[in-house]
Amino acid sequence: MMESELHVARPVRVRGNIIANNGYLAIWFVFRNKWYDIGKFYDRKRRWIGYYCDIVNPVGKLLSIPSRTSVITDLFLDLWITPRQECYILDVGELQAALTRNHISRPMAQKARKQITNLIRLVRQGRFPPKAVRVAKPLAVSKRWP
Repeated sequence: MMESELHVARPVRVRGNIIANNGYLAIWFVFRNKWYDIGKFYDRKRRWIGYYCDIVNPVGKLLSIPSRTSVITDLFLDLWITPRQECYILDVGELQAALTRNHISRPMAQKARKQITNLIRLVRQGRFPPKAVRVAKPLAVSKRWP
């Protein structure tokens, strides 16, 4: 789990609602052998506004050696989940552009599409996101660095 304040070039919107802007907060979760990571997003007043899920190539080892890093490969498709459990698939155009530029193979793009469909099914069944994500809260005191 990692908490970070967001810094974006311009506000990110889904269906007219701002989901990411400067000063917003995200608590990120990366899971071993899962096709997703999850950001639990909060606005500037630290009100929870939803979950942002990147579809990623599964990571086999997470920081298994403290002096190393884990590589996370984004597969371009993303999912926004509102507090009302509404799901919106994001960045379909990015996936298509990546296919056109050969940045992702057709089989991997198909896996990404399959995984996002699976996440939506799990949301509708009330089985996603995992409990550890649902219960996480931002730090009580946020430090601002100069």
